[in-house]
Amino acid sequence: MYYSRGENRRKRWYRVLSIGQKKLLGIALLLALVCCAVLAVLLTYTWRAMQYDLRPVVAVGRVSMLYDSDNKPIATLSPDEQMPVRWEDLPTNLINAFIAREDEEFFEHSGVVYSSVLRSLLRNVASMSYEQGASTITMQLTRNVFELRNKTLDRKLLEAMLAQHIERKYDKKTILTQYLNRIYFGQNCYGVAAAAARYFGKPVSELNLVECATLAGLVRGPSIFNPISSMKSAMAVKQETLARMLELDFITQEQYDEAVAADIKLARSSADVPQAVSYATMWSQRELDNLREELGENTDGIAVVTNLDLELQQHVEKAMERALVAVEKPSSFPEEWLPILHENPEEAQRLRKFYEGIKRPENMKVRGQDNDLKHVLQCCVLVVDARRNNKGRVLAMVSGRSALDGRDRWLDKCMPGNAAAPLLYSCACLPGGDNAHIVARKADVTGTSLGYDVVSTMYKRLNLEMELPPREKEHDLYKGEFLMRRIDLARVLFDIQNQGRDYRFSLVNRIWSRGEKLLYSHEPDTAAEYIRRESARAVAQIPPFEAVDGQPVVLNELLPGNHGNLCMICNDRGVAVFVWMGYDEPADMPSGSRMSALLKRASYCLARELHTAARARLRARSTAANDKKS
Repeated sequence: MYYSRGENRRKRWYRVLSIGQKKLLGIALLLALVCCAVLAVLLTYTWRAMQYDLRPVVAVGRVSMLYDSDNKPIATLSPDEQMPVRWEDLPTNLINAFIAREDEEFFEHSGVVYSSVLRSLLRNVASMSYEQGASTITMQLTRNVFELRNKTLDRKLLEAMLAQHIERKYDKKTILTQYLNRIYFGQNCYGVAAAAARYFGKPVSELNLVECATLAGLVRGPSIFNPISSMKSAMAVKQETLARMLELDFITQEQYDEAVAADIKLARSSADVPQAVSYATMWSQRELDNLREELGENTDGIAVVTNLDLELQQHVEKAMERALVAVEKPSSFPEEWLPILHENPEEAQRLRKFYEGIKRPENMKVRGQDNDLKHVLQCCVLVVDARRNNKGRVLAMVSGRSALDGRDRWLDKCMPGNAAAPLLYSCACLPGGDNAHIVARKADVTGTSLGYDVVSTMYKRLNLEMELPPREKEHDLYKGEFLMRRIDLARVLFDIQNQGRDYRFSLVNRIWSRGEKLLYSHEPDTAAEYIRRESARAVAQIPPFEAVDGQPVVLNELLPGNHGNLCMICNDRGVAVFVWMGYDEPADMPSGSRMSALLKRASYCLARELHTAARARLRARSTAANDKKS
């Protein structure tokens, strides 16, 4: 049979071509489906974005409020009057600093930089996490205005479409101005006007290059790069911002060199610094700064519900001032202390006369009618819930005689002395054998048996702000003659009394957004083991703790170096009260045993009074809650 080679060749090529056509057709169909899917997604998210009312973009931010545990308003957490600035008030250096730091293509893009989005998407897919956001200034403003918190693909797509929707509605000047009027700068400052006044004591229009670069770097981490709390970090981020401005030709080399070398000069006049309404607002603002990353950027208009019991708080404030006056003036002995001194009324009156008979030091300054609080006796009080499922919640707190000085004395450092002995003793009960026998009555003896390396290593592992002495002064470490924050000392003592778990003191309980979405909820029962449980149990009932069966545990220690007196009264599954009494400057402490006796007695009586009042208040609240359920 005869076969034509040409015909066969044509059939083979036809067969190959037909397979290619099918593949091309399949690829084209697949691409068409992908394009349709992408188009459908874009249309869907564009439609969703179009449903948003954009008027809030140019509206004045709402005031954030602080509430007690019964949802009663306490105070505002942001200024009652917002301080928006106009585009004309913004210095060129400030605009350029934020453009260089946050979005160098701001004036060119339409709200989204797609190359950055693609790069971010590829990096996130490669790491299987959400590492990079590729947000423009417009997208950041979108998150700030609308409640778009979750780091999901849905939220990111909606945010991108909303950003473009905003770009079509408003010009670049309006967008950037609203962004600067809304973002958080730390220290309870919302908006660049509040930040300029808080940090530099001047209007925005007068900010220089150094100040502009500092503020632009600050927004990346308001609690990390804050020049008030960490000047070193603020200087570093200022330099990074200036480097970006130089790279983009926003400033000259000469301007860069001069600004990098210049110090950040903060406002020193108290008139330039907004004062805290109360110690509760001061504490809450600090917790909010620590929660800033978790809360996101839309934190204006939030409702912060605290653990604070307003009735107990008012009692604490009045009782604290009565106690201080009782130290300063012997004739002002509080009647509330009589049952605390002794169960027998006659014996209580005898002890009262003894207290009043203690001669006051001649050089002790007394609070006068002019309300001058410098160099006078101060006091800090902390009432902490110790009940199951509530441990660590702050029910009431005071950090001095007036919040107008803006000073939280719980954050000040002191020498713990023998009050730190329980922590030292817990080092003797570490894993690896039964070392409890080396716990002596004196911390110095126990510390010597353990050695400098064991004690210092454990202290450092706790990540507390301690200034530990060097090895050549190891006995200062064992005797507690080093510096640590009062709040950390109180926390360590509380944790030891609660099986060594890390119950961080928390005033903030829940945070709600302006749209009534729950942004944060404190969960004390998730506390991890901070100090080994067996170690905490072993030392929780031995001196310097005074433990009597059926009675609260008491610690009442005079701190070395004229650092005042610390008293703790705590009962498990009840309430813990901490009272520090002393002077802001150790040099102001009147010398002599009479002052020491006054502080020890006054601190103890005040702590006992508040412990009784707090327990009664908790019982009343529990009874009311049960009656409401029934």
